[in-house]
Amino acid sequence: MNIDTIKTIDNAIKEIWCNNIKYDYENFSLLKEDTLKNSFYFHLRNKLTDKFLEENMLKIYTEYYHDGLRADLVIAQLCEEPGLNGHLRNDVVDILAVVEMKYKYDTNDDPFKQDIVKVQNYIKNLNYKNCLYYLAFIHEVINPDKEYTWLTQKDLKWAVGKVTELNGYFIEGNDAPLFQVTSY
Repeated sequence: MNIDTIKTIDNAIKEIWCNNIKYDYENFSLLKEDTLKNSFYFHLRNKLTDKFLEENMLKIYTEYYHDGLRADLVIAQLCEEPGLNGHLRNDVVDILAVVEMKYKYDTNDDPFKQDIVKVQNYIKNLNYKNCLYYLAFIHEVINPDKEYTWLTQKDLKWAVGKVTELNGYFIEGNDAPLFQVTSY
């Protein structure tokens, strides 16, 4: 896959998070994780356009399960003649983006940390060389810091060049949520 295609996907995902998902959240359109996933799919499909997806043999799948990968959302590249290899999953030749999503209200950090470990395992165990990984987290708690990230310095060893955090959260003294992007 060429670098321009990957950049287009990366830019679309980041813009959707900061604009569309933030808007949907502020307008009470997101109830739980499934509505976040649905909204993300809808905006991604519209932003990338059918033409772009078709020209690049790309499909967007939610709840994608194959080869040890069980992701909330992926952008997959299909072979030149899909439909000839039995099940559709056999036509996937590459995964270009994996998005793990969490949307929790005032809960502990464990569900978020589990998704971080999940992404770390994908990077370690799967052979998707062109793949970018996204942690799309809305955590409805008030944070004392304006800039908030989940990954630690230790995590950067495996995350650099591969992982982007998409965070939605609140900070002390501000009623409006912050939606930020942190690429490593």
